[in-house]
Amino acid sequence: MDNQTNNNFEHQGTPPQQQGTPPQQHGTPPQQWGTPPQQWGTPPQQQQYGAPWAYTTPTPQIHNTGRPKRRFRNFMKTALTTVSFIRGILAILLLFMLLALVGSLFAEPVYGGSPITPGFSVIPIEGSIVGERTFGDVGYDHEATLKYIRALANNPNDRGILLYMNTPGGTIYHSDELRLALLEYKETSGRPVYAYMAEVCASGGYWISMAADKLIANRMTITGSIGVVSTYFDTSELFENLGIRTVVIDTGEHKSMGAIGTEITPGQETVVRSMIYEYQEFFVQLVSDGRNLDIQAARNIADGRVYTATQAYKLGLIDDINGWDSVLTDFERLTGVTAFYPDLAADTSFFGALTKITSGILPRSEADIAISAIEALPRGVPLVIAPDLVY
Repeated sequence: MDNQTNNNFEHQGTPPQQQGTPPQQHGTPPQQWGTPPQQWGTPPQQQQYGAPWAYTTPTPQIHNTGRPKRRFRNFMKTALTTVSFIRGILAILLLFMLLALVGSLFAEPVYGGSPITPGFSVIPIEGSIVGERTFGDVGYDHEATLKYIRALANNPNDRGILLYMNTPGGTIYHSDELRLALLEYKETSGRPVYAYMAEVCASGGYWISMAADKLIANRMTITGSIGVVSTYFDTSELFENLGIRTVVIDTGEHKSMGAIGTEITPGQETVVRSMIYEYQEFFVQLVSDGRNLDIQAARNIADGRVYTATQAYKLGLIDDINGWDSVLTDFERLTGVTAFYPDLAADTSFFGALTKITSGILPRSEADIAISAIEALPRGVPLVIAPDLVY
């Protein structure tokens, strides 16, 4: 029986106690499943009262209590960084503005335009012919006009100059300087120069037009005023009434001529008359040469009066009476090209832009502009101007 049983066990495989892992070996014994109870975290009494234990106490975990503070600190850092960045940008912009302002004080203004395709230039001569413009005056700019005319002579796209004239005149010096620039342009380039007279082309304006090949006036034009004038103020009586005494120390009888608060003496008046008569003879000679008139005929015309377009045509002071559109069309036919309009008053410097803005905010009538221009003219300087045309 025993032998048979043993044989059966040998043939049937592993005895029951050998089938698989013994019960006590199924996995980790209970006492090894995880950390013993006394090691599962901090004992309750330590969590509540913080009592010391024999072994090292783990550091308590503070859940999310510092996160809002960190977020606030990060937000403040970001905000301060952004503010600093914006301040830096503003500082750089301010620096560039200051540099532009300083540069505009020394740099020459930039004026717009020159023909980039074949064409003739319509150059406006408007307002008083003076060297410097008054603040807010966007009319004639002497330096810009001279530079533009001189540059045209060497421009291969240029075909001629058509002057649009609406001026009562100006100083002798600047009127003659512009006339000479036009003559130099004609001599260098061999191109035509026409002058169209709009509302007014008198005195210094007529002086300038003597450089033109042809003079055309609108039928309502006022021209002429061929003469020279020099203005002084005798404020001696005014000062005397105010109790003001002017003391002038000079080296000669005529050195202080025209000084404020002093009287113009007969001797000083004689000196001034000799000057303006000399300039008058020069003006008469210009008219005689420019209009092919006898010198005596030109002298008889040059008594300072103004003429209508019809009167000027009969006297030989102009070549034709016509409107602007017709003159423009005739010049296009003559040159075979179309007109180019340079913006000679487009000063893009800082003060030029400021002047343009203020002139737009504070508009002025044509009479106001003309009067302010007359008032800005220097006293005691010989002028070729028609002040009686300022209404």
